[in-house]
Amino acid sequence: MEHLRENRPIQPRRQPQKGLTRFRYETPEGEVRDAAESVRRWWWEYLRLSKDYWLVCKTSSNRNSPRTIDEGLARIFQKFGNIYDITFEDWWRRMGATVFQEQYGPPKVIEIEEDLSNLRETRFGTVLLQVPLDLSRITIQRQISRILKEYDDQRPRSKLEISTSEFPIHPARYRMHILQAMHEAHCLHRELIDKPNELRKLAGTKDERKEWKKRYEQRADLFRIGKLLRISPNNEKLIGDEKTIREKQNRMRASVSRYLRRAQQLISNVEYGRFPVFSTHRKHIERFSKTQKERHIELEAEWWALDLTSDLSGNTVQDARRLHYSEHGNDFV
Repeated sequence: MEHLRENRPIQPRRQPQKGLTRFRYETPEGEVRDAAESVRRWWWEYLRLSKDYWLVCKTSSNRNSPRTIDEGLARIFQKFGNIYDITFEDWWRRMGATVFQEQYGPPKVIEIEEDLSNLRETRFGTVLLQVPLDLSRITIQRQISRILKEYDDQRPRSKLEISTSEFPIHPARYRMHILQAMHEAHCLHRELIDKPNELRKLAGTKDERKEWKKRYEQRADLFRIGKLLRISPNNEKLIGDEKTIREKQNRMRASVSRYLRRAQQLISNVEYGRFPVFSTHRKHIERFSKTQKERHIELEAEWWALDLTSDLSGNTVQDARRLHYSEHGNDFV
């Protein structure tokens, strides 16, 4: 038995992860399970919504040769790789944990040796204390606490602010269910509005246009999307006079527009390794060369054929697509 233990391969110590429920995990499997339902998962899901990133993944033979002239987008591809032909769990095992891991372990409280050999020359972010050992533990803790209060303004407000990961979670307030709701709104808008518009442009022959009309003959607008996803329940039932109904429709559409706008902000920032960031990121003026753009034309239909809905949403988006809108009753059947 001892012989078997000696020949068992030693598992490398995994670097810590911030943004998950635990800082360290005893097994990779436990980390994968938590990562699959964490904000890291939504980072991955929003990156999948980027058409430009998909084009890079689709046209690049390997991570060392990204087919884009945008250095920022190329850097993300070199780190994250192709995320379209793999599950999140497998991607995390292969590279995700390494992409997001902390580069250094957390700082520790240490005892300064008598010869000061372990006293750092640079002590930024630390404070030196002299602790008399003849005091009681309670007194020592009380006095140390009083001293630390004087440095409260220098201490990080969140553990994420001291992250050493190459891709830290942005230290902003975010709610997981809101990230999911905005993702669902974007995906449903893509299916009901963006896709039909683009397929109509691609439809060349009369028969192809007829087939397109047959598939996408339902009315789709922002109010419908809002009601399907229960974004603003108070504005769902169109009861009252004409003015009241119009106001409810406008409020619902405004809520959905806000979700779509913020989802697009998340996408534009995650393309450059920042998440979740709700601001407009200035993209590279030109992301692709003329030759690359010509190649992309052939891939247009393939992009719209993709199903980018998240497994975390279950059948929410698929079920919403199957519901039919009643023009006259302003309801769903």
